[in-house]
Amino acid sequence: MYRYILLILSIVLSGSLFASGKDTTSPRQISIMTYNVKLLPRGATWIHHHPVKRARLIPAKVLEDHPDVVVFEEAFDGVSVRLLKKGLRSAYPYMAGQHNRRLVTYKRAGGVLIFSRYPMQELESIKYSQCKGADCYGHKGAILVQVEHPAGRIQVLGTHLQAGGSVDLKASQYIEAAGLLDRHQQQGVPQFIAGDFNTHKDDTLLYNRLTTAMKGADGDVDDELKILTAHTLNDLRRKNNGHPKKSKSIIDYVFVKANGAHITSQHRYTREYQQPWSQTNKDLSDHFAVILDVRM
Repeated sequence: MYRYILLILSIVLSGSLFASGKDTTSPRQISIMTYNVKLLPRGATWIHHHPVKRARLIPAKVLEDHPDVVVFEEAFDGVSVRLLKKGLRSAYPYMAGQHNRRLVTYKRAGGVLIFSRYPMQELESIKYSQCKGADCYGHKGAILVQVEHPAGRIQVLGTHLQAGGSVDLKASQYIEAAGLLDRHQQQGVPQFIAGDFNTHKDDTLLYNRLTTAMKGADGDVDDELKILTAHTLNDLRRKNNGHPKKSKSIIDYVFVKANGAHITSQHRYTREYQQPWSQTNKDLSDHFAVILDVRM
């Protein structure tokens, strides 16, 4: 009788161990965020954007979503950048992009900063060869980093493309960013292409040229309809006369170039970060953060 009891217990325990082992083999997830934070130089007081006030609040919002890699655009103001670094340092000890700063502009990959939870090295950064108008002062470009993620090595490109300009100008920047990816491509190492591309998804001519150049997969954003409506209510998007700027569609993306890596699922969603920072303002940027979760 005693031996039968031991036999039954051993079967139950072995079954439990097997089930436990099975439950722990869940797919590996990688999370990438892109967020145009509009931290323009604080000396530009006429646009009423108060970057320092907002930079104090942004880190806590990002930490709530805890992405693995964060790509910021329009991080120009020095004091604001220091506040971002201070607020994110405990969770994101690795940063790339800041050393490009030259006086009031960024010499290369202007205004793009990348933070990572995991060891990260910069592979290369570029300044786009063509620009127009005020964008030329920002020295816009792209920066590519390599991250040693627990799920495996990944590469992340951060960029901010020309606002406005001709089709040919934008297409030239698509090609230069794609060249940066191609130069560092590795078999089995996925590349994530994140940033403000200033290319509306409903502009089929430009959008198709963008996705073709990147050779990367895009996908639907779960709450796209919500953000299209909310864009017109954003208190940092209003003109001086109080009327909201119109927004056609999403211009911030995270593309995936798999390079032979096995990616089982992709999920994109947005975050509308808000917290009162003045009597009339609560939006922490004029853009939404876009987050991509990938399972491998």
